[in-house]
Amino acid sequence: MTGQVRTPWQDSISSLRGGVVVSCQAASGSPLDQPAFIAALAQSAERGGAVGFRVNGPANTGAVRAVSDLPIIGIRKVLQPDGGIVITPTLDDALTVVDAGASIVALDATKGRHAGLALAGIVDALHVRGIGVMADIATAAEAGDALAAGVDLVATTLAGYTPTTSHLDPGEPAFDLLREIRDLPVPVVVEGRIWTFEHVARCFDGGAYAVVIGSAITAPEQITRRFVAAVPGKGDGAPRG
Repeated sequence: MTGQVRTPWQDSISSLRGGVVVSCQAASGSPLDQPAFIAALAQSAERGGAVGFRVNGPANTGAVRAVSDLPIIGIRKVLQPDGGIVITPTLDDALTVVDAGASIVALDATKGRHAGLALAGIVDALHVRGIGVMADIATAAEAGDALAAGVDLVATTLAGYTPTTSHLDPGEPAFDLLREIRDLPVPVVVEGRIWTFEHVARCFDGGAYAVVIGSAITAPEQITRRFVAAVPGKGDGAPRG
């Protein structure tokens, strides 16, 4: 459109459209929980056609940036006193992954994590640095609040993982939430509990801009556990996400 200003982060976001972003992470204590192995997962995913990565922490982000030019959605998971984890709660946390090479930063935008002005302030500060912002949300209302704060993408990452959404089916993506927010004026990304080819197809049929897939690709323990659960006598025969 004539006169429309293209933001510095628009190319990164545009390159995700219609693609699979691979979350290259490893649980604490996993044999893969080392930057070199995270980078190897990212290289393998890129060979398979991934359009970008989601990576936790500056060390891992830097390791992935050293081996790939694809967009990185950087996060920093911060352990809270109550044992919970918040995704990139402060600007300082965000800047650690930006300095390491993240193209986009994902923030926890669920209710109570940030006051509206605090979230908007982080978004503005990252925009000044030419970095796009993804809001990890769990409800349509949170998506609306994140949009008002100026985010560039909204992801269903935390649907099913907050007190008000814990009732959601643990075996499938947040399809109902996608239907509620698919018409937002920013890209809507589906992340969480994507385990099958059918899940991916349903996400895009339902209006997803992109999908983020983690455990189904990069968590050998969980992948193996699902197959083992299908063995007679080893499980209930119905492995779930």
